[in-house]
Amino acid sequence: MRILVTGANGFVGSHVAERLVAQGIDLRVMLRRTSRLDFLQGVEYERVEGDVRDPASLIQAVEGVDAIVHLAVLTTAISERLFHEVNATGTANLVSAARHAGVERFVYVSSLAAQGPNPDRETLVVDPPRPVSAYGRSKLAGEHPVIAAQQDMSVAVVRPAAVYGQRDRALVPLYRMGKLGVVPVYGDGKNLLSWIHVHDAADAIVAATLTDGPTGALYFISDGGFYTWLDLVDAFGRAWGRRPRVLRGPGQLFAAAGYAGGVVQVVSRRALTLTPDQIRHMRARFWICDNTAITADLGWKPKIALDEGFASTLAWYRGQRWL
Repeated sequence: MRILVTGANGFVGSHVAERLVAQGIDLRVMLRRTSRLDFLQGVEYERVEGDVRDPASLIQAVEGVDAIVHLAVLTTAISERLFHEVNATGTANLVSAARHAGVERFVYVSSLAAQGPNPDRETLVVDPPRPVSAYGRSKLAGEHPVIAAQQDMSVAVVRPAAVYGQRDRALVPLYRMGKLGVVPVYGDGKNLLSWIHVHDAADAIVAATLTDGPTGALYFISDGGFYTWLDLVDAFGRAWGRRPRVLRGPGQLFAAAGYAGGVVQVVSRRALTLTPDQIRHMRARFWICDNTAITADLGWKPKIALDEGFASTLAWYRGQRWL
């Protein structure tokens, strides 16, 4: 069986690639000429060059593959147009190429951001979705062509909660602040979140790819827990062996910082992580989900609890000298 993985050199994608090869899959990865390959060392794969924004470059990438796992994503951008160009139009281009090539299975890795925050603790599925960021809107728009293709090939959409773990560069600044003994949190720190360790996330994506499930399925994945930021700081402290001090920042202060980040981003033409969109994510009281659908259809269940996940991540960061 031959499977194409886009974004295989990234944080989550590299873990998915490793698991597919371990199961005897003939792996093809689509990369750009400038793609970093650090996380693919030791993985056997066939490389093709392509870009989801260039439909012509996708013809060779999809030829002769049985399934596609689409993980390539733009997570920061200076404009909503750029988000849409890669995450929405790029996904539509790949779906179109897959349909023409006769690909049998297409798994799109979306995001909980595509749904938007929950109105309360009991409402785990927001329908219709209400994303609150340009990134979330672009990921939701990317889901549409995938679901629309469900009569031509078997498709599934996976919406992970916040993913953390080995190889994640995004949370390194937070770990570094924790090392210094302080962690800032938004407001009272009691906003509720779902998280998932990257090993569990990769296992779920592989299960959605290799296990027969209903076409058009939408799967949320998390570790099954709901956590406040204060809970996360406690878990972080247990991993370090000492609890960092919590700095509760008023919403107005975070909003001002996000606004400043947005201005700097526009002026510098360089994508930043702290923007007004990010503050809208932080302000939401609930970002939660459960695993009901994927467990019922595929039998997948998370294995890694938060304390184990934080401890193994910290050990890996130290081993790599990222901290």
